[in-house]
Amino acid sequence: MRSHPRLAFARLFSSALLSQALLSLTSLGVGLLLIRHTDDLEYGRYILATGAIMLMASLQNAFIVPAMVSRIVQRSAAECGDLIGGLYREQRVLVLIGAGLSLLLCVALAVCNVVDGRTLMLLTASVLAIVAALRREYFRTVLLAYRDAHTVLRGDLFYALALSAGVLLALVSPMPGTTAVIALGIAAALSSGQLSRLLRQGHAWNQRGAPGILRQIAPLAAWSTAGAGIHWTFSQGYTVLVAAMLDVRAIAAIAATRLLAMPVNLLSSGIGSLMLPLVARWMLQLGVPAVFRRLIWCALGVGLAAVAYFSLLWVLRDLVFEHLLHKRFAQRDLLLMLWSATFVTMAVHQQLIYLLVARQCFRQLTALALISAVAATGASYAAILRFGGAGAPLGILVGESITALGVLMLCLGQLRPARAASATVAPGTDLPASVTVR
Repeated sequence: MRSHPRLAFARLFSSALLSQALLSLTSLGVGLLLIRHTDDLEYGRYILATGAIMLMASLQNAFIVPAMVSRIVQRSAAECGDLIGGLYREQRVLVLIGAGLSLLLCVALAVCNVVDGRTLMLLTASVLAIVAALRREYFRTVLLAYRDAHTVLRGDLFYALALSAGVLLALVSPMPGTTAVIALGIAAALSSGQLSRLLRQGHAWNQRGAPGILRQIAPLAAWSTAGAGIHWTFSQGYTVLVAAMLDVRAIAAIAATRLLAMPVNLLSSGIGSLMLPLVARWMLQLGVPAVFRRLIWCALGVGLAAVAYFSLLWVLRDLVFEHLLHKRFAQRDLLLMLWSATFVTMAVHQQLIYLLVARQCFRQLTALALISAVAATGASYAAILRFGGAGAPLGILVGESITALGVLMLCLGQLRPARAASATVAPGTDLPASVTVR
């Protein structure tokens, strides 16, 4: 009988990994199509737009997900229905207001001749795609919090098919980068409709529930959101820095090389999509030291897998760039080495960070993100002046290294008070799940 929970756990993770694999392969396929069949300017425009979409999705997840997960694991089905329905109601209002103001700003920029017609179309398509992507991402995170990865996989399959078809059509358009962003928005809108329907069929849902829920979670959520935004400035914001210091076309070489790290991102993100709900449950059942040990083993496994992948990629790099990407970049080997080191570091510390998120250490994480971002941005600026485009991932590596060291130190700091609390309990007595460490 003990094998049943483990089997269910394995199925849950396999669905999450399949879902992330599907999304990563779709993103890789879209990137390869645009790299091979468009010029560097159009591909650079697409990267800038998708970077903005990733930023907004990251901010939304950072604000909503930790508070939502911590409540879902402790509440009844009806209370969870009130929570997720209320969160969606208030999230939708904020997103629509933000989108309306953004569209007005885009029109104002065009009227004042700050941007041309092609750029206005890209900005408009990006705003609409963000709205659709945020709705889809909300339903995905709710279903993952319910550990319903099978339903998420169905929605992601639909999204991948729609996006792939749209991008194939974009390649024959006069503005393939902008058209690909439009295709992304349409695919996200269709997928979010499907996920919404499946969620309401399988789980409680009350869109009038939990009035004022965003105000309730804001004190802690603001810290996690600030941390996510700061982290984006050096993990993804390099595209803006390169476009400002060099040219939009210079983004192509950096982004194309980064695209080759997609399998590592697949492994880390596939595991990470379920880690927070699992860590929250482990924390209630096992305590901080046991959770930390599990996450260390997880980080070690992901790190070794990443090293193995990048070692193979290095051996095959000539074949990959010549026959897969059909590109010759001047700083190819340097870019590949820097991205490899960056993603190995990132994959390791991303597993440990869930302990701190579950402990609601948002202020410490925000401070760490700020330190890392300042160091990374300064390093990127200086390195771009010295080495050109390759300086961007060098700065990111600096930031990720600081983050990894800081996350480890914060985790060790959580262990000391937890062990001190457990030492005060008589032998043979279980430590109450209500004991918390701040």
